[in-house]
Amino acid sequence: MKTGRLLVLAAVVVALAAYILLFERHQPTTAQAQKQAEKVLGSLKRSQITGLDIKNSHGTFVLVKSGDTWKLTKPIAYPADGTAISSAITGLVDLTIKRTLPPGEVTPKAYSLDKPRITVTIHTKDGTVHTVKVGAKAALGADRAVSVGDGRILMCSGFFVDDLDKDLDAWRSHRVATVFPDQVASLELTEGRDHVHAVRDGKLWKLLEPLEDLAGAEHIRNLISDINALRVVAFIDAPHPDLHALGLDKPRYKLVLVRTKGAKPIELDFGIKEKKNGTTRVACRRNGTDLFWVNDVAELPLGLAPVLWRSRKVYPFESWNVDALTLSSGGTSVALKRVSGMWKLAGGAPANGSEVLSRLGKLSELEAVSFDLVAKGPKQMGRAVIELAPGVGAAGKKPAKPRKITFTFFAPLRPGGRALVKVSARKTVMSVEVKRVDLRRSRQAQGHADARSEEEGDTTRREMTRAHTWLSRGGFGRPVAVQ
Repeated sequence: MKTGRLLVLAAVVVALAAYILLFERHQPTTAQAQKQAEKVLGSLKRSQITGLDIKNSHGTFVLVKSGDTWKLTKPIAYPADGTAISSAITGLVDLTIKRTLPPGEVTPKAYSLDKPRITVTIHTKDGTVHTVKVGAKAALGADRAVSVGDGRILMCSGFFVDDLDKDLDAWRSHRVATVFPDQVASLELTEGRDHVHAVRDGKLWKLLEPLEDLAGAEHIRNLISDINALRVVAFIDAPHPDLHALGLDKPRYKLVLVRTKGAKPIELDFGIKEKKNGTTRVACRRNGTDLFWVNDVAELPLGLAPVLWRSRKVYPFESWNVDALTLSSGGTSVALKRVSGMWKLAGGAPANGSEVLSRLGKLSELEAVSFDLVAKGPKQMGRAVIELAPGVGAAGKKPAKPRKITFTFFAPLRPGGRALVKVSARKTVMSVEVKRVDLRRSRQAQGHADARSEEEGDTTRREMTRAHTWLSRGGFGRPVAVQ
């Protein structure tokens, strides 16, 4: 075969392969094509839809997609209910033809399609517009007549109508705020003359008002979660609402959440409470404009006394974030360091990792009974110093540097009393419950330690024995142990 003919055949093969690769393989199969032909809107996908204009028995509503969220632009500007829109779109995209009446067989007027009960205009990413008109029910059954502008009258199951024939309240969002704890940089709460101001620093929360101290992170997270769970139970659309009657001229609570990443702050005012249909609802104003009644899920965390916003944990931390631990008392000190995930003594010998983690766990869970005490008189009992691994700093800042936190323990003022503790990261002296515990090592652990000691020599043996003694006695010096 001549070279020229071979080149022509090769070109044909390449062109055929390109056609299959770029065009043919993207075409629907016979089954897919049949399924698309049965759909009122053919191959239209929900991801392609960017807008809906809906005219129904309650009025005209314009809904526009912005990023991943939907907004109501007419008859008012308001966040839209994503669930309601998702249901409407699903009903339209999945709408299946049960029977087709060809053009001329019946008139659109026979099914009220000349004056449709519902008209939906669908806008897509590529600028294509689809119009769906919904007419009257069929003479028998619940089927609905539908038209898409090609002259045909399509008979479809009428279940989709309920998702389109909604009023204003159903189209607008009932969420009061969409915010999560890690999206909040600061929080301010005002109740009468009381004021609470807390800011987030990495995983910690710090109180600035009514005093400077660590804030109870769990309480703040719960409050933010409750704010996220607030739902509108009724909208207040009066042109001139009586703010005094709603208790919003002088709100019981004023809450401001400053969000990270430049998002606008959320401002919420809470007014009167009232019983309605067996449940309690609260008057609420959002960002100085939106008025509605909400459920009362946030009442308890909002009503916490300002002084109770302090962290009950002496100093909250996660054990796995600790890179080094030093325990000292009575002139004796033991230093431990985590190397490649394993705990080791200062000389490099292995430490009893389970005991180290046990002591760290007890230290991290230690809770204060009272605050703002004086520790000048009591005898110092010992110290625990932890070094926390570098973590994420406050919002917008560089990662935090390693931090050393020192816990200093003081003897009880009287026999059987509570011990005192001062933490370097807090300005207060706290009291804590103290119990004597004995965390003895297992025989297996003892045998392992003795065998290792023989290999490492007398110096390491003495160091390990001292470390195990400290750890088994609670880590803060006998007879004090935290439990």
